[in-house]
Amino acid sequence: MLKKSPQVLEDAPPDLRSSLLRAEKREDTRSKIALYYVVGYLALVLFALILFWARRLVVNDLRDMLLALSGILSGPLGFIIGYYFKSHSEKE
Repeated sequence: MLKKSPQVLEDAPPDLRSSLLRAEKREDTRSKIALYYVVGYLALVLFALILFWARRLVVNDLRDMLLALSGILSGPLGFIIGYYFKSHSEKE
C-alpha cells in the first residue's frame, strides 16, 4: 500500500486528514484479512496432506478431501486474490 507522506497529511484539512487515515487503516485491514485467508487455505491443504501421510489413506481419500476443501474455499480465495491484485494495479 502506498503510504501518504507526512507533509501531505500535515497540510490537509482536519476532515480530509481523518478521512485519509481511515482509508489507509481500512486498506491495511483488508490486506491482513486477505493474507490470513490465503495462509489459512494453505494450512488446511497442508493439514490434509499430513493427515493423508499419517493415516496412510488411499489416494482416493486424499483426492476427495482436497476436492471438498478446494470446492468450498477456492471461490472466496479467487475473489480475494482478484480484488487484491486489482486494487494494486489501480494504484500504479
